[in-house]
Amino acid sequence: MEAKKFLSDRVNGSTKSLFKSFLVLVEDLHAENQISFNKLKSHLPEHSTIIDQANYFDENKMQYLRKKILDIGNESIRESNSDLEKFTIKFKF
Repeated sequence: MEAKKFLSDRVNGSTKSLFKSFLVLVEDLHAENQISFNKLKSHLPEHSTIIDQANYFDENKMQYLRKKILDIGNESIRESNSDLEKFTIKFKF
């Protein structure tokens, strides 16, 4: 059972690392988007309401994407753990 737990922990850790990296990328994109829209609004203050409407990557969209990434990552971990239950795992050193 130790081998299976070790392998499960490794797979889970790798999966978590992967979807945390996706979160960082999405957060970076969101920050860059906000910077760009803030520049646009500072140059066209009379149109700031329209500019806000044009910004599809707002905080709500960011939270939606963040939740989706976490849901997908957690589902991947559950599937991997379920798959590992179908095998007998032994390490030979």
